[in-house]
Amino acid sequence: NFNRCLDPLLREGGRATRSFFIASPSQASIEHALDRMKEFNIPRASSDVFFGQLKGMADHLTFTLGQHGYRVAKLVPYGKVTDVMPFLIRRAQENSAILSRSSEERELIMRAFTRRLCSL
Repeated sequence: NFNRCLDPLLREGGRATRSFFIASPSQASIEHALDRMKEFNIPRASSDVFFGQLKGMADHLTFTLGQHGYRVAKLVPYGKVTDVMPFLIRRAQENSAILSRSSEERELIMRAFTRRLCSL
């Protein structure tokens, strides 16, 4: 399981000689990683741990992580459509639960948009 694989990486996070990238759109996995980072005293802005999601997936997670000082990136598949589409379809199938939350994410985006407009 993904979370179980994270634990040894994060346990060594403060002493590691290499960095690693947690590429997950799963809020539960991100929360697990954040809990372990706190447990193992890994600073938010550590150069050892990065978070990322595909552009257009779990954008609210990426934004929130970035706002709280974690290192984040959005991943953009690049290449021929015939090469990229199978990858994206597999990600969509694997993450159907995440895609079902798109209405929740739209609501968060609309609230942020409204808040920003009202502050002008």
